[in-house]
Amino acid sequence: MLKMRLYKFYEQHQSRGKSFTYNHFKAEGASKATIYRIIQGIEHGNPPVRRVGSGRVAKITTGNMLYRLSQDFNNQTGISQRRAAKKYKCAQSTIAWALKTKCNIQYRKKKKIPCRTEVQITNAKTKCGRLVRKFRGLDWILDDESYFTLSNSTIHGNDGYYTSDPKTTPPNVKFDKKKKFETKVLVWIAIGPHGVSKPLIRLSGQAINSDIYLEECVKKRLLPYIRANYNNYVFWPDLASAHYAKKVTNFLSEEGIVFVGKNDNPANVPEARPVEDFWAHLKGLVYAKGWHAENHSKLINRIKYCLRKLDPVFVQHLATTTFKRLDLLRRTGVVEAF
Repeated sequence: MLKMRLYKFYEQHQSRGKSFTYNHFKAEGASKATIYRIIQGIEHGNPPVRRVGSGRVAKITTGNMLYRLSQDFNNQTGISQRRAAKKYKCAQSTIAWALKTKCNIQYRKKKKIPCRTEVQITNAKTKCGRLVRKFRGLDWILDDESYFTLSNSTIHGNDGYYTSDPKTTPPNVKFDKKKKFETKVLVWIAIGPHGVSKPLIRLSGQAINSDIYLEECVKKRLLPYIRANYNNYVFWPDLASAHYAKKVTNFLSEEGIVFVGKNDNPANVPEARPVEDFWAHLKGLVYAKGWHAENHSKLINRIKYCLRKLDPVFVQHLATTTFKRLDLLRRTGVVEAF
């Protein structure tokens, strides 16, 4: 720090009875006025470091105001900094500065969680504990299906645009077209510590019922995927009626597939199923940089391309977190239980 070095240099010369000028500090790169202003302050007895309480007396952000501001904002929602600025008769920037630097309060976005019933909240901890005890040390294989639209503007990064003047922005950038009943593409897939299975991609109008799930998903895709990659495993299907149809469970039992029973399967716990994070990652790749499809054929080709380009290490690491997630829910329960 220039002021500290100059202060030490001044003390050394004063002890020897010598004087010094600006030429001694030319190499510092500071202006002549800055050097002599610091020297003048030292001669008047000003220390090289700032004294506590030597600044301007606070008139707006007083202790009382900061306490009330913390009471208004901390752990609250629906609060506006502009309305608070009118209340405290100051600028909105003053409120933002006081919250960040004085109150250590930051604005954070809410996280989305599923709407669970009281029964689901209570059973989640019990059933997750049951799965942890029953299938400890096994590889977890999960399956799920998700829907893809022609243009997904809700993906983070695709829900806004940059411009210097909205009036000159082209309509295809400024607006996002949305049909009232848009046809979607349904994708089914299974993931595990050894990667992903062969996907099933079809238009959403052709729903996956028990027959389609058994023939197209289980027999043609899931069974070969398990036989080729796993020995000690457990299959955790999505809790859907088609997945637990009698013909499906009978087939899984006949083939010796170890799977989670319907009574042990916790409902509505996406935080325990890494396949939900897999879908978020895949959709981020499909709709990267605001990409949108003109028709369903292009969308299907794009999904297949992104599946081929997926990082296998990422998917494998994601699937291995299943047991840790279940164990965390076994100990703490879902967030609403806190």
